[in-house]
Amino acid sequence: MKNPPRRYLRSLTLAVRQGVIGLLLTVSFILVSHVGEQSVSAAPVGASAFRGVSPLRVLDTRETAKPTAGSYNPVLIAGLAEVPSSATAVVLNVTAIDATGEGYVTVFPWGEALPNTSNVNIKRFGQMVPNLVTVRLGAEGKVGLYSSISANLLVDVFGYYSASGATSAGRFIALTPQRLLDTRGRATAGEDGVVRLAMPAGIPANTEGLVLNVTAVNSRLRANGFGYWTAFPAGQARGTTSNINISTPDQTIANQVIVKPSSLGVDFYSYAGGDLLVDLMGYYTGAGAAVSEDGLFVPVSPTRLLDTRSTPNPLGANVSLHHDWTVEVGTAGKGGIPNSGAMAVALNVTMTRALSEGYITVYPAGRLRPDSSNLNADLAGTTAPNHVQLATGSRGVSFYSYGGADLIVDIFGWFVGTPQVSTQSAPSNSLPDAEGFPGYISIPQIGLTSLVRDGTQFVDIDPAHLVESRTPNQPGNVAIFGHRTSFGREFRNIDKLGENSLVYLTIGKKMYTYRVTDIDIRLPTDPLLYASTSNDQTLSLVACHPPYSVKYRIVAHAVLIDIDEY
Repeated sequence: MKNPPRRYLRSLTLAVRQGVIGLLLTVSFILVSHVGEQSVSAAPVGASAFRGVSPLRVLDTRETAKPTAGSYNPVLIAGLAEVPSSATAVVLNVTAIDATGEGYVTVFPWGEALPNTSNVNIKRFGQMVPNLVTVRLGAEGKVGLYSSISANLLVDVFGYYSASGATSAGRFIALTPQRLLDTRGRATAGEDGVVRLAMPAGIPANTEGLVLNVTAVNSRLRANGFGYWTAFPAGQARGTTSNINISTPDQTIANQVIVKPSSLGVDFYSYAGGDLLVDLMGYYTGAGAAVSEDGLFVPVSPTRLLDTRSTPNPLGANVSLHHDWTVEVGTAGKGGIPNSGAMAVALNVTMTRALSEGYITVYPAGRLRPDSSNLNADLAGTTAPNHVQLATGSRGVSFYSYGGADLIVDIFGWFVGTPQVSTQSAPSNSLPDAEGFPGYISIPQIGLTSLVRDGTQFVDIDPAHLVESRTPNQPGNVAIFGHRTSFGREFRNIDKLGENSLVYLTIGKKMYTYRVTDIDIRLPTDPLLYASTSNDQTLSLVACHPPYSVKYRIVAHAVLIDIDEY
């Protein structure tokens, strides 16, 4: 969805843990009748074919005990929902509800060390967040769920992978994203409403699964405060699973869905009502397709591919993906992916600290960017995860941001085949337009609350933004000058700020939170009073030093740590 409706939510910063990279699962090739005709081949170790199942809930901690913060929760998958003990990986929908605050859930092969990845990211108390997860099965046919906070967990099974050589059924075919359904103004669902997606043209009727990106918009809640959407084979029993969970009225939220359709297609049930957008991303072959290795899935231990808040980051350490920017990330030779022979990847992509309302589009690097989106931000500060399964270019994968955000990308597996040739030039990124003052500054530690004007000609009235510096929505440093001993003396206690002191800067309805890193003394001619040598988002508070002198400048340096919009 390209232009989601405007509204206001709370935001929180994504948290992650450090982990280690595991090893590729070693399996022996076996013949499995349900994945179609097979032949002897040199498919990579771990190569697997997909089989869709009727969605089944295998965990609901509301019926047992709510996991505590820092808990590790094994979930038995093999033997349930038609998943055999020989399965190499599973496709799950994992939902966190009744969260006690900011945090995350990491899904990983049980028995392995906790990886430096995450799957479900929670921003605030009580929020419900779902996400599709593809993960390799671990010891005893289990997956592990690590929860950094106390939250109830729901786990639904939508399919699995079994070891395979060349085969007809169960191979992933990546497509250019195509909008198949948009109910806005035509078929808005009410409470207990069902929206049907007919089988898409050109997709074989016996497909093992459709790969869809589903976005709920104009969302409603029932009187009990809940709302959700469930995808299931059209005309069949709905069951007790869910795919999208609604936390607030009018919420826009996306989730990838892999579901095996019936001959009629896919039904989407709405508990509370709203509108739905559905984009086709690809499908899995069925029996009767050509026998090939292309499209077989190779699961890997979860590995971090991109983190704009730190590293790895081609833009530079700590540089956000700003408005109208694109970052390319090579995938060959990364996180268990071979240097050649990978045509698609299964990723978990999380946007956080969004700079404004907007969206993220993921597409093959060096190819034309499609008119679609994978993640959506309702407003500044949004944190949202989504599973993204897509083709790669010969240069890897591109991530485009409308509005700006930080991005965290984890890889969970790859698909056998030849990547698309990267024919487009690498993207060039320009400075986003300034988001101007006036604004308000608040520093609780020194009791400061003041208006901030634009331009030092106003500094004798209020602290002033130096127009030579950047604004908070841009890369680089924001500089604000104030007096210590004359006029309003707003910065008189700036020397009392310590490391980790918090500074709040509000412009319009956005509040930027900065953390002080250090204080130093500089000459008035030093350009670093107002400029930075990197694209980090930083803040400098500048005043004359020592008191009653203009010989030097005292500078409190701070880094952006959070954004909220009200």
